[in-house]
Amino acid sequence: MASQPVRNTGFEPVIVAPRKEKLQQKIEEVCAATVRAWSGEKGFEYRGRQPEVNGRPAGIRAPHLRTDPNEDDFTSCRGAADGIALRLKHSDVHLHRRLMPESPVGQMIFELLEQLRVEKLVEQCYPGMAKNLDHRYKQWCAQFCASDMIESHVGLLVYTIAQVAWSRLSGQPVNEATEGLIEPQRMMLAPHIGTFLVGLKRNVHHQPSYAEHALGIVQVIDEIATKLDKPEDDNKDRDQKTINSFGLYFDEDFEGHGDTPALPGRRNNRIEYRELVAQLAGYKVYSRANDRVISAEKLVASFQRQKLRLKLDQRIKGQGVNVHRLARELQQILSAPERDGWNFGEEEGYIDARRLSRLVTSPDYRQLFRQERYQPRSHCLVTFLVDNSGSMKEHIASIATLIEIMTRALEQAGARSEILGFTTRSWQGGKLFKQWRGRAGHEAPGRLAELQHIIYKDADTPMKRARNHIAAMLKQDIFKEGIDGEALLWATERMNNRTEERRILIVLSDGCPMEAATAQSNDDDFLDNHLRQVARMIEARGDIELYALGFGLDLSTYYRNSLELDLPEVLENRVFKEIIQMLRKRR
Repeated sequence: MASQPVRNTGFEPVIVAPRKEKLQQKIEEVCAATVRAWSGEKGFEYRGRQPEVNGRPAGIRAPHLRTDPNEDDFTSCRGAADGIALRLKHSDVHLHRRLMPESPVGQMIFELLEQLRVEKLVEQCYPGMAKNLDHRYKQWCAQFCASDMIESHVGLLVYTIAQVAWSRLSGQPVNEATEGLIEPQRMMLAPHIGTFLVGLKRNVHHQPSYAEHALGIVQVIDEIATKLDKPEDDNKDRDQKTINSFGLYFDEDFEGHGDTPALPGRRNNRIEYRELVAQLAGYKVYSRANDRVISAEKLVASFQRQKLRLKLDQRIKGQGVNVHRLARELQQILSAPERDGWNFGEEEGYIDARRLSRLVTSPDYRQLFRQERYQPRSHCLVTFLVDNSGSMKEHIASIATLIEIMTRALEQAGARSEILGFTTRSWQGGKLFKQWRGRAGHEAPGRLAELQHIIYKDADTPMKRARNHIAAMLKQDIFKEGIDGEALLWATERMNNRTEERRILIVLSDGCPMEAATAQSNDDDFLDNHLRQVARMIEARGDIELYALGFGLDLSTYYRNSLELDLPEVLENRVFKEIIQMLRKRR
């Protein structure tokens, strides 16, 4: 909702500054403060009339939350702000995104029903908020009816669902002015969606169950819309216009934006993701009883870590890498501009009312304006996932050096970093394999190894405190066998629990997954196929950027974004430029 800057072209234009834009700015500041207070999202603000959190779209696309201060009254603006606050507080955005239907009409309805759910959760001790929400919703309904969208099949279906669902959740009657208009639609829909409406009301406090019933309604509407969508139908163009109008509320962080509510490529990714999740359900694990996640400090004695630290320090000293330059380059590709206050005394921008009095004594004074100040901020997490299988021993000294230099540069660039490793606790299945054979092992038991996932550095630990833990990576007897697919799932689960806006996972490996007991007891390519499916699932989901660095092997058969590296004894800036180029290419 940010207004355009006012350019200073003379004395008189300054005096008659556009009040509408100043009012709009004031309204959006007040509403943003309300959202921050209610939701606890300190990074929330409006920009271009769109809600943003930490400089990125908030992903809230319910049509009645979009207001125009030139047309809507202040109560409507406050009602929309209250609705956004409730959405940020009570809705799981990742669950909502994952369950989002494929059809444009289905997306409209699913988004609207989720917003109605959170608005139902306003507490009774806040009657003012309830009044604002009620006012805003009714005003939007009036605006929707006044437009020509109500004349199309899609528009009438959406409006009918909006009225019926809102009435069922709020306990209020439908809009009296349009009750006769929607009555035929309501009678037609009642036998098909009645059970789902009851389910909505019963599950307003449980989003997953509520979403199931919402998707049931979406399925019914999709079937009806498909039957109505005939080439000879005069309303077809009007239906598409309605869809495009709703598409204005779809931001680029989700499946659609602009004039196309669902981009075909993104839709295919969503379908692929669901298919891959179903395939991964067939991956079997004989037992997880002996799996463990362990800190590196518990694997290597203190005196050994100190020796390994000295060895790694000596190696790093001999590298010809400019870490400060690397940090600047990383900051350029990982950071995003974030509002950081105002610059005052400018000759153009927004009028600063505190300086207008200077015009009385100095008519030629022109430093009456202020401009928004932005600073780059790296709201980013980079996780390095290191293959600790036996074949990596010959590369590990160079890899540890590479990771430490990258981690230092990331810290200087303001980004968080995490270093993880994966291997097995023993060779050839260990106790688990013996246990399986002792029970006259059945065919295809699934994964038989005992996993060992290692934390060398977590995201909240600064580099200075993690130095000795990182050096533990050089201990040779840690390296055994590798189950790459499950390690990827573990790393992404850790990343999903973080709050950083951008999340990057870099896998460092020299080959395919290999664990002797599992490979001998299952179908060919059992672990290979699992790794491919996991990597494709992460790439299709899109919330984590997945990259791979291969050492002595091209990993492009497993990962879409990969780079084959031949690490010299002495690392050069060239190696890091190749990595940065890989990150730029994806971005």
